[in-house]
Amino acid sequence: MKNKILILIFALLSLFIWKCADEPPLVSETPVEEEVLNKTIGEVTPILSLAPGNSTEGIAIDLRGNMYVSNTRGENRSINEILKFTNNGNWEVYATLPGAGQVRGLVADLFGNIYAAFADNPEMKGVYRIGHSRIPVRLKGSEEIGSPNSLTFDWKGNLYATDSYKGLELEGAVWCYNARDRKFNILIKDKLLNGALDPAFGKIPGANGIAFYPPNKLYIANTSQGLICQVTIGKNRNHPIIELVKQDPLLTTIDGIAVDIYENIYGVLPGCTLGFGLPPVVKLDTRSGIVTPIVLDNSLFDTPTSLAFGRGWGNWTSIYIANANLPYGQPPQAGTGVVKVSVGIFGLGKNAE
Repeated sequence: MKNKILILIFALLSLFIWKCADEPPLVSETPVEEEVLNKTIGEVTPILSLAPGNSTEGIAIDLRGNMYVSNTRGENRSINEILKFTNNGNWEVYATLPGAGQVRGLVADLFGNIYAAFADNPEMKGVYRIGHSRIPVRLKGSEEIGSPNSLTFDWKGNLYATDSYKGLELEGAVWCYNARDRKFNILIKDKLLNGALDPAFGKIPGANGIAFYPPNKLYIANTSQGLICQVTIGKNRNHPIIELVKQDPLLTTIDGIAVDIYENIYGVLPGCTLGFGLPPVVKLDTRSGIVTPIVLDNSLFDTPTSLAFGRGWGNWTSIYIANANLPYGQPPQAGTGVVKVSVGIFGLGKNAE
């Protein structure tokens, strides 16, 4: 009996140690630990490579560590699908969206549902929820979004979507879907969210990447204006306040963003492979306003568009980046796929999207 009790105590102790190891430290415990992390910051590892003709735009990682990537392929972008990659390296077509267009940002909720922003299809555009049946269902009100792009959840389960441009004025906006209304409504419109028209590239997205930071902040990247702004969400989402956080040459063409536990923002720059002389990945310290390149070498990137913090042991301090391989007349680059970049800090995704 005594042996059984000792075995039980040992098992519980082991479980406790394992559980603690899985929780993120809020600060580095020792200088040695910081030194080890710093040595790997900026390290880039290829994770996935897809054949020419594919374009991986969005990326999301669920609570179990499964990675989902949005992929557009086929003549005239006729096929839009969600690919699912498991921890063992296998992958499959998880779902297919209706018709031609461009499937963009992805996000996963706490129940394993996947949400996808679908654009450039006047009849079928919107935000789709893909449950365990794998059948895409368009959320009410999202058909009114001009150009759905990126998605994020707050800690209350409200879903937010960026609208990159709408109408002749290319007005940008942020929309919100909550469980009570069960419909997308505009949260805020502002000039800081507007897109632009470029003679060479056509319509340039305004509001693009979006990330939530508790208790009530949304950070939004504007691609055409090269800036990051902040929306403070009011009570019951009333009277939101928008303000500029940073506009900087190092944010030129910024697309997807993600935030860590210290409120640093990481962004990817598609222009890094378009001859603009930009780094592929940057970090914005929201307290000091300093923008720092995380990676300088763009050889493993190809118009990166989206990123998400990893989950699971060894992945919490890394971001996964989708290379969309969008064709703008540039020479061949790294190609379509996903790369992993170490940043040395836990992502907020440990606790929320």
